[in-house]
Amino acid sequence: VALSSTQVENSLPNRDQLCHPGLGNQPLDTLKTHLLSCLANGVHLNDNWYVQTAGNGAESSGRQPRYELGVPRPLIGSVLNEDGIPQFEITETYAEGTDGSARVEVSVGFTEPTKPQATKAGIPLLSLSPLSQATGGALRGDQVLYYAVTGIDGEGRESAPSFIVRAVIPAGTDTNRVTLRGLSVGSGTASFHVYRGRNPQQMARIAASQAIAATYVDAGESDGFVSPPDENFFHANFYWRLELQGERAAAIATAASVGHSGLNMIANEWRSKTVRIVSGRGMGQERRIENNSETTCILSVAWGTIPDSTSKWVVVEPSWVRGATTATSPAVFEVPNREGATIHVTGRAANANDRECLAELSPITRWRILGANAAQLDSNVAPTPSFSLSSVGDGTIELHSIGFPTLVNTRTISAGTLVTRYWDELQSPSTLVLRQSVDGLTDTIVVSVAGRLSVGQVFQIDGELLTVSVVSVGGDSVQATRGSNNSTIELHNSGAVVYPLDQKTHILPFGRDFFGSPASGSFSYNCHLPGVRVAAADLILTNGRGNSDEAKRSVTGTVDYGLRTLQGGQISLQVEGWLAIQEDATPPFMVESALVMRDVFAVVGEASMLGPIVLVLRQDEDEICTLTIPAGGTISNVVGGFGLTPLRSGARLRLEIESVAQSAESTPGSDLTVTIRL
Repeated sequence: VALSSTQVENSLPNRDQLCHPGLGNQPLDTLKTHLLSCLANGVHLNDNWYVQTAGNGAESSGRQPRYELGVPRPLIGSVLNEDGIPQFEITETYAEGTDGSARVEVSVGFTEPTKPQATKAGIPLLSLSPLSQATGGALRGDQVLYYAVTGIDGEGRESAPSFIVRAVIPAGTDTNRVTLRGLSVGSGTASFHVYRGRNPQQMARIAASQAIAATYVDAGESDGFVSPPDENFFHANFYWRLELQGERAAAIATAASVGHSGLNMIANEWRSKTVRIVSGRGMGQERRIENNSETTCILSVAWGTIPDSTSKWVVVEPSWVRGATTATSPAVFEVPNREGATIHVTGRAANANDRECLAELSPITRWRILGANAAQLDSNVAPTPSFSLSSVGDGTIELHSIGFPTLVNTRTISAGTLVTRYWDELQSPSTLVLRQSVDGLTDTIVVSVAGRLSVGQVFQIDGELLTVSVVSVGGDSVQATRGSNNSTIELHNSGAVVYPLDQKTHILPFGRDFFGSPASGSFSYNCHLPGVRVAAADLILTNGRGNSDEAKRSVTGTVDYGLRTLQGGQISLQVEGWLAIQEDATPPFMVESALVMRDVFAVVGEASMLGPIVLVLRQDEDEICTLTIPAGGTISNVVGGFGLTPLRSGARLRLEIESVAQSAESTPGSDLTVTIRL
């Protein structure tokens, strides 16, 4: 058939790009120029360019490919998006991994292509020149549509498709209709199906089981979800990729760039990534990003159709991750459990040799990941935990041995809130004491100094913890809840020291499904609290459903009525040789910073056999403690450091030997060391 230049110009598909063997993906103007050049030079045009075959790549001159295994048609989705374009139907499910972690799987529904069947119905024939009319329908103008027909026998078996015919719908109105003419079917044909598409490879059924007639009128039928029988389809390969930057309007758009003035991108952070137009003008185009500024992505290849203000674009990963291979719908595969992240899913039809159809023609569906949230894992808040505290020295308290009566509702625990209650030993000794004794029943506590306790504050007397509920008008009397944090209610004498407790909050991070794992058995968390005596702690664990009940623990059942964290280290004062009564037995030791003392004791290398050795340790002129090494002994009494005045920054430590005993037959002892453990 001889075509004029005008006919070729008018009959080319109204698409941004065309796929043509040997030409690749080229802009429409380039292909127009190429085809017109062929006509001008008398080169014959092969209108079967869209038929692809495997093997040596030879093309068929007939309706069907030759014996070689061909490439299947692109897949068709099973739902329509807001633009009326078929998309894959995606649903999200959740599964538990072998390690107890939560996994997200997507189920991707598509329409499975059928294969031509052995049927009594012959392949229909029809005219290659359909009639396009500007009235009586609802087809949009200025487009090209392709049609094919299949025959159905009395048992419902479908034949292979007919020749594909091309209908050119001129611009001007959107009330067009297309009439397929010259329909002819075999004697075994009971009805026929009609397929339509915007290119020969992507066609969907628009009419089913039509009564035998010589014509068929397409007045604007909706796109369907069933593709023509495809003898080359064997299976489908599904892939996914992450969307790196969300949807933005193309407020900035040129032939080789796209962007938005409201962005604040890092320069070149998207270099070598891919930008895709997801809606509006130029939809479906993808280009590699050469570089980017704060607002604009510069492309390595110009757009075929320049986006405009109706266009929206995203940045995606340049490569695809294979998800699943299946011959039947749906395809199920795992994706990252990243709540709120968007992925692109594509499915490509493949033949028995795993040769896929064109990726550019395969549908791409965007999906926002919901995530395996707490509703799928925990149905309620976590149970009340149990826990232990211990002092490891060097100013550290350790939380460990977190446990539960049951592991139900513990899978999504992501954080813990630990509140420690303590007395700062740098404030020792406490000047607050009881003015009246306290029995085991009263809740009224009278203290020596007003205004030191406030509502809600926890304070300590001996080994009992109390919580202030009401403060009297004068402030020296309070009503308190006895036995707070599960401490033991005790009797307290008048003059007993009262310790108002400070508190500090610590946040503990946990990974999903941590509790119940082997790692949870050896879990510990160190809280740095130098120089304090911890009396109690509260622990709350938070899962995806909220906060657990507060677990309260008292640790006052020790010799020191709590866990002393101290600071670590020690100070040693040494006297070499025989001992004698001295006011400054050692050079003064200068204290560099405020310190609390764990304990103080003394040892000698050789004992005094006649009498005890009495020592006095002073801070400047103030006495810290008295140490006594008994006659015949080498170690003194040990003085506990809690309640002692802490060592002051800049103070001088002085050691006095107050008493030693010596005779002609005995020695006073020698080689003295006084140790202050911190």
